[in-house]
Amino acid sequence: MSSQARWFRISDHLYRFEDTCNVYAIIENGEAVLIDFGSGEILDHLSDIDVQRVIAIVHTHHHRDQCQGDLRATDAGIPIYVPEHERHLFEHAELFWAGKQLFDMYNVRNTYYSLTHDVPVAGSLEDFGTWSAGSVTIDILPTPGHTYGSQTLLLTIDNQRVAFTGDLVYGNGKVLTMYDMQYGYGAVDGVEFAILSLHNLADRKPQLLCPSHGQLMDNADAAMRQTQANLTGFFRLMSGGNAPVNEIDFTPVTPHVLAATYGCAFFYIIISDSGKALMVDFGSPNFQLFAPANRYFEDWDTVRFIEHSLSRLRDQYGIRKIEAVLPSHYHDDHINGIPFLQKHMGVECWAYENMRDILENNRGELIGCVLPTPVKVHRTFHEGERLLWEGFEFTIHHTPGHADYHMGMFGHVDGHSIAFSGDNIFPSSPTNPAVVNNNPVPSLIYRNHVHKTSHVQTARLYLQYKPDILCTGHDMRREITPQLYESFAHNAEQLTRYFEVLLPGEADYGLEPSWASIYPYQSLAKAGDTLALQVRLYNYYPNRPINAKVSLVTPDGWLVEPDFDVLEIHPRKQGYVNFRVSIPDGYHFPYPRIAMAADVVYDGKHLGQITEATVEELRS
Repeated sequence: MSSQARWFRISDHLYRFEDTCNVYAIIENGEAVLIDFGSGEILDHLSDIDVQRVIAIVHTHHHRDQCQGDLRATDAGIPIYVPEHERHLFEHAELFWAGKQLFDMYNVRNTYYSLTHDVPVAGSLEDFGTWSAGSVTIDILPTPGHTYGSQTLLLTIDNQRVAFTGDLVYGNGKVLTMYDMQYGYGAVDGVEFAILSLHNLADRKPQLLCPSHGQLMDNADAAMRQTQANLTGFFRLMSGGNAPVNEIDFTPVTPHVLAATYGCAFFYIIISDSGKALMVDFGSPNFQLFAPANRYFEDWDTVRFIEHSLSRLRDQYGIRKIEAVLPSHYHDDHINGIPFLQKHMGVECWAYENMRDILENNRGELIGCVLPTPVKVHRTFHEGERLLWEGFEFTIHHTPGHADYHMGMFGHVDGHSIAFSGDNIFPSSPTNPAVVNNNPVPSLIYRNHVHKTSHVQTARLYLQYKPDILCTGHDMRREITPQLYESFAHNAEQLTRYFEVLLPGEADYGLEPSWASIYPYQSLAKAGDTLALQVRLYNYYPNRPINAKVSLVTPDGWLVEPDFDVLEIHPRKQGYVNFRVSIPDGYHFPYPRIAMAADVVYDGKHLGQITEATVEELRS
């Protein structure tokens, strides 16, 4: 094939080059932005269309057919930008292969089609963000399906709204492969992702689809609609007749409360007569679409939010404004949609006061299920505070147990006593046969900050309020009887007694793995930076102070001030030691993330390096 035959002019400023994938060139005044790169042969044929310089390469996803020539680009000084959730598959491809699971494989995601060598990356493409270079501005839409980190790139070219869809869609009703759309063993998770991605892309109303493989589609709406329909039929067949998440409606709880019982974590909508709403939690659309960050994850994976449910609230339920979202607790399955609500809809976050730091400073602690994206808190509640909103009244309480950073919200709506209870209490559980017959077992995860009386404190609140509707994080029940709360309180008291029987001394030392900690647990830094770190120690003894000596153990060549410090910790209080850690100029990070430790002598006993923290190399 001649070089001219490999080029196709789509419009005045847009060309396609045929290679291992379709490579698109957006051209202005002799300069080009390339969408994907293939084998890199395009560099040999730029003069055919009078391009003198490539200012950037922007990738839709990580598969080798999209990027196997990237080293040619970096050798030529061309910056490369990649999806944020797949950056490690470019930048640290060799480290990925060194640790890639090959036996006992139940994660069948096709990350095997990744580069075999590292490629320097100039920057990440942030989901729902924008990217600009020269006169080109691209809107970035997360469209998982073909890969977990895939993105569609949207921009207006020559008065036409164009979507570069990667391998989300191949043609009218068709996709490139089916095997790429299976992430978990035997699952149809990637197919459901693709259905929701096509739904969200259609909402952006592109006029022209430019796929990585296949032909241009100028009947964009029809092509997306037919592909979504075909994938939905396949999904229904393989899931026993279930509907994909974009077709499932809310469940009415009362006339003014809706429940998203399909959500990975249930979330709730409190609706006012004026068309405003409060949300309690807002996370992933369902568990299957949360599993890549929970069950079938790989190194460097993090939870990824994909838009869902909001158009239904607007179009079907007439919600004009979501005024605030209230997280029941900080766990990622409950809150990973909140950053989207804040950034794109101006929704405020109202939270219990002890959640502010872990939401806003998400690298601070090593505790379970922390969201990688910070959440700004606009309003906090103290213990027992009343929330008055649009004629409704709720009382906010601290409800530890499942997590210390956890709140319960109690009120009366439409003649019912109702509680939004997060993950503390469940009337029944399909996975735990003990949680039946009004006999709820306390939820216990030590990494979430557990104290021996946490569950008792929360159980007493439910005995006090006795709500007849219980809106939990993974269940919703009406007509709850007082016996449920009595049983919960009994089990919580038993749990505390077992803690005291099983553990020596002050039981809380055996329940809280972070009683000694370094704050922040995660730091981002580069050579030449100085870190401010704090070692925190808690004294659980009720009547006597504790003396401690603390020093830091860091990589060779790092400077720590002071060398050590000694402190007295008062009973039932936390003590602090502050350190400054300087990373030398010119220091080379041997790995993307390295660790340090705190060596502690506590109450006269050398406990050793009992806690640690990490430093991750700061990237552009």
